[in-house]
Amino acid sequence: MSTDDLFSTRGRGFLLMAKFRYPTGVRPLLIEETARRRRIEWRFVDVLERAGFAEIVLPIIDYAEPYVPLQARDMSKQSYRFVDREGELVAIRSDFTPMVARALAPAIAGADLPLRVYYRGDVIRCDASRLGANREMFQIGAEIVGDPSIDADIAVLRLAADLVREFGLQPNVIYTDVAVALPELRPVLSTKRMNGEVPAAMRGIAEKLVAGSATVEDIAPFAPEAAARLTEIAAALPDFELHLDDFEESTGYYTGPRFRIYDAASRTKLAQGGRYDRLYETFGTPAPAVGFTFTIDDLFEERRQLAGRTAGTLPAGWEPADLPAGSRRYSESE
Repeated sequence: MSTDDLFSTRGRGFLLMAKFRYPTGVRPLLIEETARRRRIEWRFVDVLERAGFAEIVLPIIDYAEPYVPLQARDMSKQSYRFVDREGELVAIRSDFTPMVARALAPAIAGADLPLRVYYRGDVIRCDASRLGANREMFQIGAEIVGDPSIDADIAVLRLAADLVREFGLQPNVIYTDVAVALPELRPVLSTKRMNGEVPAAMRGIAEKLVAGSATVEDIAPFAPEAAARLTEIAAALPDFELHLDDFEESTGYYTGPRFRIYDAASRTKLAQGGRYDRLYETFGTPAPAVGFTFTIDDLFEERRQLAGRTAGTLPAGWEPADLPAGSRRYSESE
């Protein structure tokens, strides 16, 4: 083969690779993987509908402008935006929760509340800090709209944990309340470092929060409503972990309890959620709300990992076809 032929062959190979590869962070699901994804999805839907939630379907794109007041600077960089043929700036869906509020707020009346809804579909995000991570993620979430009670917070927390158990995993639920993060304390809580800007009257509680030693009793004088809410949640859900120092610099649209759910064995985050009582007001109808979102890709990966950790038995809640190809060495007795 001549040198010219070699370079010609290499060129064709490069073109073929370029033609058949996908953009970073997206990929197709073929037959077996799609079937496993659908089984997970259907089990979510069954649990949610038995709990009284009804499905809504949201568009994959929307105008960008209605969401601008809600988005932190870093979050806006994660969404894909483009100008459509009519000259309007539109964005591909990157967060379900504001879209649910935008869709429901103009349509609901007081007589409709409380309302239990769930949703499912893809979100597309560009996260430069996670090179090679999925940009396209399939999510399922649910929320209770129009119920400001602590009972609603507890119901959502308990339902999210039960959904993790439905798939043979053990949930580790960590929660806090963003109302604890008073404006004077947010820089300290987000960096976990004291600074000279904390008012003298708040230095004691700030030091305890940074050290991770603060209790609900310590925060009660500064955030009495949050302290009362957290006390009731702790009494109802004693196995869940309260971390008063678990904060980000921006609370986003959250206004009360906020939580994350991890797989207890691997510490992989599976879901997150919380209370957002002012979000619906942004779109015209005041209504408190609390909810959660699962990223199904993360849950599916944990099931794969559990298959590797499970020696000789089918994990609880699994069907034989749920195991990844090549992992079907088990006893079907449970």
